[in-house]
Amino acid sequence: MKLAAFGDSITAGQYLQESDTYLHLLSARFGLEPINAGVPGNTIGQGLARFEQDVLAKRPDICIVAFGMNDHVNTAPEQAKTPLAEFRAKLASVVERLRAEGIAPLLCTISPIIEGDREAYYYNRHPEEWYRNPDGAQAWIDMYSEQIRDVAAAYEVPLADISLRWQRYVDEGGSLRDALRTTENSGVADGVHPTAEGQRLFAECIGEVLASRFPVQEMR
Repeated sequence: MKLAAFGDSITAGQYLQESDTYLHLLSARFGLEPINAGVPGNTIGQGLARFEQDVLAKRPDICIVAFGMNDHVNTAPEQAKTPLAEFRAKLASVVERLRAEGIAPLLCTISPIIEGDREAYYYNRHPEEWYRNPDGAQAWIDMYSEQIRDVAAAYEVPLADISLRWQRYVDEGGSLRDALRTTENSGVADGVHPTAEGQRLFAECIGEVLASRFPVQEMR
């Protein structure tokens, strides 16, 4: 069976070895043929522009869909790259096109960020004052995750709730500073891209859904 992962830099595994990516971990766990269709910087609209070539033409059996991190980014005060309603419509379009081709979709919510301040992390690159309604970039990300949950429910699509899995990780004593790239672990005040530990969290969460909702078996 072929497993595609369609998304942005997090799916691509930017700054990591291929062996650290969630797609590699999942493919090794279940003995699946991986198709990495993650492109750094992509919004869901940019993903749709390459959807035919990068996903549909390769005929995967299952396609993980993981967008939203770039879509929520504000380009002006309270103006996201992809407005919320447009994001939902395009995500629904991806689900419909996958199903029309006989490919099973699996949606993912969005991992958290380290917001920081003007000196470091997210607000060093994106003006904090642009994210006031709702208050804060993480709150914007959460709105997009909620739309992903709604589409999954409306279309009865399996959902890997990455957002909730990472929250549980923190509640159990884990730190975002271990799961995301920081000055301590990479020399860069990133706070968005997962480390190998963060990719492991993705793989655990998605793997639970694959094992329970799809005809796959773990390799022994």
